[in-house]
Amino acid sequence: MSGAFGAWTIAALVVFIIESSLSRADMLEWGWRLPYLTSVVPGLLLVFLRQHLEETEDFEDLLKEAAAKKAEGAQEGMEQGSTAASSEADMGTVQELLTNHKLALLIGSLGTAGIGAVWFVLPVYGVQFIQQSEKLPPAAVTLSEMLAYFMPTALAMFVGMLVDTWGACKVHTLALFLGCIVSPAPLLYWWAHVPPQQEILSVYIGQVLLGLVIALTTSVYLWVVELFPVKVRVTGVSVAYNIGVGVFGGLGPVLSELGNKVISPRAPVSAPAAYTMFAGVLSLCAVALSHVLARRGLLRLTHIREAPY
Repeated sequence: MSGAFGAWTIAALVVFIIESSLSRADMLEWGWRLPYLTSVVPGLLLVFLRQHLEETEDFEDLLKEAAAKKAEGAQEGMEQGSTAASSEADMGTVQELLTNHKLALLIGSLGTAGIGAVWFVLPVYGVQFIQQSEKLPPAAVTLSEMLAYFMPTALAMFVGMLVDTWGACKVHTLALFLGCIVSPAPLLYWWAHVPPQQEILSVYIGQVLLGLVIALTTSVYLWVVELFPVKVRVTGVSVAYNIGVGVFGGLGPVLSELGNKVISPRAPVSAPAAYTMFAGVLSLCAVALSHVLARRGLLRLTHIREAPY
C-alpha cells in the first residue's frame, strides 16, 4: 500500500525540485523531459529486485496443481510449443473470469470507481483548476500534491492494522463515504473562495486533510483482491482495478473540465466535486449490492479471510 503512494510522493518531489530550479518557459520547453530521465535508475533497480520476489502459498499451490495436470497429459501440448500453451492458458483464465465471475468483476469495477475519483480528481485536478483560476505557482501546487501522497505513505501501516482489526470492506466503505461524499464539495468550495493571501496555505492544509482520507483508500487493494479466487485473481483484479480506477479515475479530470463550462468553479458544488460524489455513490451502491448478492448465495465476497470483513 505504501509503495504506490510512496512512488507518487517521490515523483511529485522530483517535479517540485525541477520546477523550483527552472523558469516556467524552460519547464514548458524542455524541463518536462527531466522527470522521465530520472526514472531510469529506479526502473533498473525494480527489474533487479523483482527477481527476488516470492509468490504466496496460494499461488505456489496453484502452480503445483497446474504442473501436475500438465505432467499427466500435456505431452501433446509441449510438442506444440510453450508460446501456444501459454496463450491457451491465458485465454482459459479470461474465459473463466467472464463465465464464472461476472458479478465479482462488476462489483469490483464499480466499487473502485469512487477511489479512482478521489485519487485523480481531488488532489490533482482539484488543485490544478484552482491554480488556473487563482494563478498559484506551479511548484507550490506540486508540493501540495506531494503532501497528499505522503500522508497515505506514512499511514499505510496503521491503516493496515485498522483493516486487520475492523475489516477491509468496512474501511473501504468509510473511505468512500469520507472521500467522495463528505470531502469534495466543502474542500473545493473553500479553495475557490479563500482570500488571495491565504491561497497557498489553504491548499497545503487541504491536501494534508485530503491525505488523511486517501490513507483510508488503501484498503481498496485488499477489498478488490478478496473478490476473486486465486486462479483468476491476477486477471480479475487487473480488469476490475483498471476499469474502476483507470477509467473512472482517469476520465475524472476530463469530465470535470467539461463540467466547468456549465458549473462555475465557485459554485457550492463544483464540477469536480459533483463527479467525485457521483463516482462515490456508484461505488457505495456496488458495495451494498455485493452484500445483497452474498446473502443470496450469488457472490462470494471473501477468498482469503472470512473475518473481519
